[in-house]
Amino acid sequence: MSGVLYASSVPKAPLVKLYTKAGCTLCDVAKDVLASIQSQQPHSLEAVDITDPEHAEWWSKYKYDIPVLHIDGVYWAKHRITVEQSIEALAAARDGPFEPQRGEPDAGRLERRK
Repeated sequence: MSGVLYASSVPKAPLVKLYTKAGCTLCDVAKDVLASIQSQQPHSLEAVDITDPEHAEWWSKYKYDIPVLHIDGVYWAKHRITVEQSIEALAAARDGPFEPQRGEPDAGRLERRK
């Protein structure tokens, strides 16, 4: 299900988007990691269900690699995150523009190459 999972009351707190789908246990782990540091590194968390018809673009890119996470609209991570990685990334986003990380999946681009 898509939508806001929780919103920070801190002004200008980073927005984390979790690209997910039903039954994704790694997505549940990512949500738990982020929730555990919410008071230490304030942020909002929004889920984007890539199987929703309006999210076909994300399905094309991420169908084999969920969870995929963005911070403030910029690619951050896929599959697994740790508490330490999350604290570091959210601090970087808070202190300045978050830089895209390497390794963003794009299944659609790979499938077109075949």
